[in-house]
Amino acid sequence: MSLIRLSQQLFKPFKTSISAWMVTNGFLKPLAIDASQNQPILSAEEIRLLADDLAQLTNRIMPNLTPSEAQLQGEQSSFFTGAGLEYEESRPYEMGDEIRRINWRLMAKTGKAYTKLFQEERQENWLIIVDHRASMRFGTRKRLKATQATRIAGYFAWLAQKASIPVVGARLTDKLDKTPLFEGRGAYSHLMEKFSEPCPPLTLQANQHEPHLNDVLLGLLPQIQPGSRLILISDFHDINDKTTEILAALQPVAMVKAICIQDPSELKLPEIEGLQLESLNTPQTFTIDSIAQRNAYQAWSKNYHQHLQSYLQKAGIEPIIMRTDEPLSAFSCFKPASSTKQENSGAS
Repeated sequence: MSLIRLSQQLFKPFKTSISAWMVTNGFLKPLAIDASQNQPILSAEEIRLLADDLAQLTNRIMPNLTPSEAQLQGEQSSFFTGAGLEYEESRPYEMGDEIRRINWRLMAKTGKAYTKLFQEERQENWLIIVDHRASMRFGTRKRLKATQATRIAGYFAWLAQKASIPVVGARLTDKLDKTPLFEGRGAYSHLMEKFSEPCPPLTLQANQHEPHLNDVLLGLLPQIQPGSRLILISDFHDINDKTTEILAALQPVAMVKAICIQDPSELKLPEIEGLQLESLNTPQTFTIDSIAQRNAYQAWSKNYHQHLQSYLQKAGIEPIIMRTDEPLSAFSCFKPASSTKQENSGAS
């Protein structure tokens, strides 16, 4: 029997999700999900320590940014960010309006405060979406995929705060939960508080009713402004051709960045006897007790992840691959998927 056919028979239940529990007679187990369901993904102390690490990380000399990635401050070559606003009219000042938008000349004439309105808001803003669905609540080294995704979201939240870029956070679990718009000081802490909220209970019934990534993106299409940046942090287990179409339609409007989270065991099974795989979508369990089965998994896993990445690449997005056991310093280099593939193939 060929390895490909063997892999198809063994791993048919994993067509929609590669995430699996690794159980080996008590030796290797998934990180304790059930015990931590009511606990935040990152504690307040962990969020503070992460901020200290990010402050040092982002103070390092960074390579020159491309025009589409230029920050708000400093030399600005982006076609989307900056002032570039056309005045339309003024209306009476309302509590919460920005002071810089006050029409001082009209105020001097009338003695009343007015706020300037503009036809089009071209200031860059970010939307960070963190996937905390069932497939992300898995990990065998150091941390869960959901935890690593939250740390990476913190990286972008810190950059947005540092550059005073307006940013909205969104957490995808059994629904998409968005934050208000934050800008400047306090944006990082507010976003991380939302991203670190405890996940819903992990049950088979709940997993089957989770929102699909396509539905989430379609719902966001009317809300994304020209010049925005959309940051997707997920394992993209449910990506398909429709996702490619949606992301391709978004590309002319917003810059889309995709960070794909992987656990090392998804790429290469640990060398331990009695290894079992249990799907999160079905109650079936398979035992890996031969070299042929292990090799079959290896071949299937490599093809699976390359297939997921191809959907993003067809949409013009080069995914950034980040493993759960990697430090954020590895992510700050913005390694493309091609270099990560070489590392993984060398390691295997």
